[in-house]
Amino acid sequence: MTLDFAAGSVTALVGSSGSGKSTLLRLLLGLEWPDQGEIIFNNAVVGPHNAVAIRRACGYVIQSGGLFPHLSAAANLALLPRYLGWTQAAIDARIRELAELVNLDAPMLARYPGELSGGQRQRVALMRALIIDPPVLLLDEPLGALDPIIRHQLQDELLKIFSAIAKTVIVVTHDLAEAAFLAPRLVLMRSGRVIQDGTLQDFRKRPADDFVSRFVAAQRVLPAA
Repeated sequence: MTLDFAAGSVTALVGSSGSGKSTLLRLLLGLEWPDQGEIIFNNAVVGPHNAVAIRRACGYVIQSGGLFPHLSAAANLALLPRYLGWTQAAIDARIRELAELVNLDAPMLARYPGELSGGQRQRVALMRALIIDPPVLLLDEPLGALDPIIRHQLQDELLKIFSAIAKTVIVVTHDLAEAAFLAPRLVLMRSGRVIQDGTLQDFRKRPADDFVSRFVAAQRVLPAA
């Protein structure tokens, strides 16, 4: 495949389980390496020599949140900035700023991940991804494990956050409706290949093949009353 992600754009990767969406994110982060071809970030080829720097330029949110269970939410957030030499005052100020951005009550930050709801954990995970203000945000099915009401609420909040932070965003989901709500550009993958790259209207009106039509038709809606 060949894909470009413009600075400041928001893209959703969609497809069935096993289509390669999460693997593509890991390739972009330098957590896996391509057998052929190159991953290029800001005109630099991603490799072992610069992978750590590129990972720090990319906030990464996974479905489970990936928070350390033995640390409070605030301690999870402070890990990287403290390692990078930030002062405690700078860390506290950034945490307050992000808590407001993701609509998380400050008292929740003293709790451990096991004491937070799924939605609260995902808010903390998003804060951690943004803590050092990276230019790129990668989200791997960040809402997949949440109940429908919380998922709907966080979809609304993510859309506002994407607009507010003005970063390059790539979000992975198998839910086409969610993808179209969050991103103007959709990339449908199947078996490690890009099947169609475009808008929801392109998928509906100009499907690249029968699989695209079936994928669109498979998105269920409530039956009529």
